[in-house]
Amino acid sequence: MLVHQHPLMLIAAAAVIGIFLDSVCPEGQKPLIFGGWICMTLVSLLTLSACFLSKSKLSAVVLISVIVLVMSISGINHHWQDLRYQQSGLRGMIGPQERAAIVEGTVCSTPTLRPNPFAFRGSSPDGDAKKSPWNTSLVLSADQFRIGQVMHPTDGFLRVSIGERCDHLRPGDRIRAYGTITRADSPTNPGSHDWVAADRSGNIQGRLNVDQVTQLELLTSNSGNYSGKRMVAEIAVRGRDVLLDQLGETTGPLAVALVLGQRDFVDSNTRDRLLVTGTAHLLSVSGMHLAIVVSLAMFLASVLRMPIFWKVSFTIAVCVFYTALTGGRPPVLRAAILVSTFAIALWMRRPSQAINTLSLAGLLLLFLNPENLFSVGVQLSFLAVGTLLMASGRLNRQHQSKIIDAAIDREEKLIALAEGARSRPVYHLKVLTKIVTSLLWLSLCVTAIAAPLVWHQFHVVSIISVCTNVLLGPLLFVALAAGLMTVIGGLIHPWVAWPAAIVCHATIWIMQSIIAAAASIPLGHAWMPAPPTFWVVVFYIGLAATLLMPRSMTARMTRAAWITCWMLVMFALASRPAELPDRCVEFTFVDVGHGTCVIMRSGDEVWLYDCGRLGNDVGNSRHIEEVLWSLGVSRLNGIVLSHADSDHFNALPGILTRFAVNQIVTPPGMMAEPETALEPIVKAIRRHAIPTRELFVGSVLAIGESEVKVLHPPAVRVPGSDNANSLVLRLDHAGTVVLLPGDLEPPGTEVMTIQDRPPPGGVMMAPHHGSLAMDAEMILQWARPAETIVSGGRLARRPEVSAMLAQQGSQVHVTALSGAIRVRINRNGEIDIRSWLESPWCNIGKD
Repeated sequence: MLVHQHPLMLIAAAAVIGIFLDSVCPEGQKPLIFGGWICMTLVSLLTLSACFLSKSKLSAVVLISVIVLVMSISGINHHWQDLRYQQSGLRGMIGPQERAAIVEGTVCSTPTLRPNPFAFRGSSPDGDAKKSPWNTSLVLSADQFRIGQVMHPTDGFLRVSIGERCDHLRPGDRIRAYGTITRADSPTNPGSHDWVAADRSGNIQGRLNVDQVTQLELLTSNSGNYSGKRMVAEIAVRGRDVLLDQLGETTGPLAVALVLGQRDFVDSNTRDRLLVTGTAHLLSVSGMHLAIVVSLAMFLASVLRMPIFWKVSFTIAVCVFYTALTGGRPPVLRAAILVSTFAIALWMRRPSQAINTLSLAGLLLLFLNPENLFSVGVQLSFLAVGTLLMASGRLNRQHQSKIIDAAIDREEKLIALAEGARSRPVYHLKVLTKIVTSLLWLSLCVTAIAAPLVWHQFHVVSIISVCTNVLLGPLLFVALAAGLMTVIGGLIHPWVAWPAAIVCHATIWIMQSIIAAAASIPLGHAWMPAPPTFWVVVFYIGLAATLLMPRSMTARMTRAAWITCWMLVMFALASRPAELPDRCVEFTFVDVGHGTCVIMRSGDEVWLYDCGRLGNDVGNSRHIEEVLWSLGVSRLNGIVLSHADSDHFNALPGILTRFAVNQIVTPPGMMAEPETALEPIVKAIRRHAIPTRELFVGSVLAIGESEVKVLHPPAVRVPGSDNANSLVLRLDHAGTVVLLPGDLEPPGTEVMTIQDRPPPGGVMMAPHHGSLAMDAEMILQWARPAETIVSGGRLARRPEVSAMLAQQGSQVHVTALSGAIRVRINRNGEIDIRSWLESPWCNIGKD
C-alpha cells in the first residue's frame, strides 16, 4: 500500500537516511564514504537499466534500486555541499578570534533593521547615548579579502552586522567594508546553542562587525542579476516602515513579524510569552500565513471571475511573491510547494495526494539544502502538517471506495436536512460548537505530537497552547489580511492605509492581550530541563510504530498511552539534577564574557553566586539557564548577589522567570542603593515574591552538606565603592578552601585580609574579573591559592592577566580561553578542574 499510494514518502525517507548517514560519518572516513556513495549510485543505475531493458517485472528489485539510488544521491549532495562549505576560500582566511579586516563583495539579502539594545532608549539604565538606536544586518557574498596590503580573491558568505542604520543598501550593491571579522566557535558552555551548526546550515562562513556606516563604501549599484531581489527588498523595507509608522511601537513590531516575517523588532518579553503559550509561529511566517494569503488571492480571483488557468497562475504568482517577500525560509517554501502542487492538480483536474505532496516538498528542501534535515523549524513544520492531515481524517478518506464515499455523502445530507429543521440560533450554536471542538482536537494533536521536540529545543512544555491557538486562529486571519492591506495602501499613500491599519492595530492588541493572559495562567506552561536527544528519537520511533497498527480503537488507545507514559517518565527523569560523587562539592564557573556566574552544588542543593554579564542590557539569562538545564536543575535553593554592579546581577529577572528560587542573599543595604540598574531586579524579586536576606562578616550560610562563611563586608559598609563592599564567601571542604570575592578592591581588600589566613592550596576566583588594575599581590599573598579562576571576557585573554595572577605560583584558568570551568573537591580535599573546551564533561550521572 505504501508503494502504490505514497511512493514519494519512501523516496523522501531514503533521502533522509542518505543525508543522516553522511552527516554522522567521521571526518577521517569522508573520502571512503563518498566512494561508497558513488559505487551505490552506479550499481543502482545499472540494476534499473537492466530491469527496464529486459522488461522485467521484478517490482521489488526496482523499488530497492530506486531507494538505494535516492539515498546515495542524497548522500553525495550532502557531501558535496559540506565539502564546498569547508573548502571555501573565506573560511580558510578567518579564525575564531576577532581581527581587523577589509572585505569586498556583493550584498545578497535584504538588510534587516533591528533596535540596538546597547543604545540609550529612555528605559535603559545601561544604555549609551552615543550609540545609534539601530543595528543593521545583511548577508554579503565576499569575493575580495585583504591580507596585509594586498586584496586576495576569495569566495564565501559573511553575516555583516552594522552598528547604525544602513537599510538603504539593496541586493546587488557591491560594497567595501572595514571591520572586525571572526567565525562562530564551538559552544563554550554545556548545553549552549551550537552557532557553528547554525552558520553551516545558512552557508555562512564568518561574521563581520562594522561599527559605523562610514566604514562601508558603495562601489557599484545593482551589480549582477539582482533586479527581482532588489524590487522585493524595496517593497519589504517600505512595507516595514509603513507598518511601524501606522501602528506605532505597541503593535507595530508584532505586525512586522506577522506580515513580513521580520522578527527583530519584537522584544524578548514578547518572544517569551509567545513561546510559553505555543504561539511562537506568529513570529515565523509559515504555512498558516501563506494559506491565509492564498485564500485571499483565490477569493479575489473568484470575485474577478478569472478562468481556471489564470486563477491558478495568479495564485501561484502570489504564493511565490509572498514567499520571496518574507525571506524564503524553509517552512514558507514547504507551504509554497504544497499550494503550488495543489493548484496545478486543480488546473489539470487530477487528484492531489497530501502525503505525496508533502514528501515532494521535503525532497526539494533537502535537495536545496541538506542541512534543512537538522533544522528544528523545518522539523516542526512538517510534523505539524503531517499531524493535521492524520488527525483531520483526510488521509483515511482518500482510501475509501466510491461506494463508501457516496454512502457517507448521503448520510451527511440527511444529517444536514435534520439539522436544518432546528431553530436558527440552536443550529448555529451547534455548528459553532462542532467547529470549536474540531479545532481543539487538532490543536491538542499538534501540541501532543510536537511537545517532545519543542521541549528538547526550547526547554518549555506548554499546555495552554491547545486553547490559545484556537482563540488566535480567526484573529490571525484578520490581522494578516489587514496588515497586507496596510502595506499595500501605505505604498500608495499613508491615508489609504489608515482604515486597514486601525483594524490591524486593534486585532493585534487583542492578540497580545490574550497571549499575556495565557502566559500568566498558573501551570499553563513549565520551563524544564530537556530530555536527551536519544529519548526524543525513541518517542518518534514508538509513535511511528503505533501508526503502522491497523486502524482501530486499540491503535488509538495505544498511541495515547505511549504519548502519556513517555511524557510522565521524561518529566520524572528531567527534574532530577545530575548526581554528584559522594561528599563532593562542585563549582561551575559559567563563561558569560565579562561578568560572573558560579553554580555551587553541595549535596542536593544548588546555589548561584552572581548572575550577570557586561552589556546585558535586555537582561538575557540564556548563557546561565542553558548550563543549569544541562545539570537537570529546575529549582535553585538560593542566589547570592555579591554587590550592586550590573554585570553581577542583570540576568536575575530571566532566571526568576524560568526557575523556582527559594531566596536571594545580598550584602547589607544593596537593594536600597539609588542604582537605576537595580530597579528591574527589585521589581522582579517583588513580582515573584522571593524572600531576601542580608549577610555580613561572621554570617554562616548552609549550602547542602557544606558550611559557607561570609568574610566581608562588615555590617556597616566600609568607605568606598560597591566593589569594596563585595560579599566574599569562603567554603571549607575536607581541608580545602574555595574563595569567591566578587569585585573586591581597596579599601575592602585591606579590611578582609586582616582576618586569619585560610590554609594554602585552595581555589580562588580572581577579584574584578582579573583586572590588571586590581591589587592582586595583597590578596594572593593572603589566600595563597593553588588554582585561580578568572571569570572574564576579551580583556581577560591577555597574557598579562595570567602572569599577574600566577606570581605566587597559582595555576590560572580563564573562562574566556577555556570556556566553562568546573571545579570539584572530593571527600579527601583533592581538587579536580576541567574546562569545557579542553575536556568537556557529561552531566548525566557520575563522571
